[in-house]
Amino acid sequence: MIQTELLNVNGQSVQGLRIVAPGGEGHPNMLLILCRNGYVMCGYLNTAAAESFQDAAAVVGGSCFEETLSNPVKAVTAKAAELGVTVGMTGAEAVAKLNA
Repeated sequence: MIQTELLNVNGQSVQGLRIVAPGGEGHPNMLLILCRNGYVMCGYLNTAAAESFQDAAAVVGGSCFEETLSNPVKAVTAKAAELGVTVGMTGAEAVAKLNA
């Protein structure tokens, strides 16, 4: 099942996309938060692919949007780094940089 949700992150609207247990029962959800200039993605998604398309992307773990926004960034693409996203900042901080 695919679910979308409009998220308010520090006063900014972004679109959240959740694919519920894409690997079947017991598997984690796949999460993506779409911003104006890039996206925050869960570890399910491929950083190398994002890099090859020169996407501004950050990887943040979490089983729901709230966790993804509060957890630290684990990896960033070069384009996301150019926009100020760094490993260790929260997902919400990354969203702010990617949505500016």
